[in-house]
Amino acid sequence: MDDTLNDITLIKDILVNELHIREEDVVPTATREEVGLDSLAVLELATALNERLGIEVYDYELLDAGTVADVARLVAERQPGG
Repeated sequence: MDDTLNDITLIKDILVNELHIREEDVVPTATREEVGLDSLAVLELATALNERLGIEVYDYELLDAGTVADVARLVAERQPGG
């Protein structure tokens, strides 16, 4: 669970600081719509995750993720040892 929490923190950092999403909107149970991510923002998130972590996460996978926590689980699965 610690890895997922770390990944949620990383995702929140990217969403708030790079994509200018309101911090209070980024909670683990929030959906993409609740956070305010359109398809372009999802593509930017995928690119940021790829650059920061050196893993391949595709925009269509992020679009399929139901919540911020689901995105974090996807990221955790892609990391070495995940």
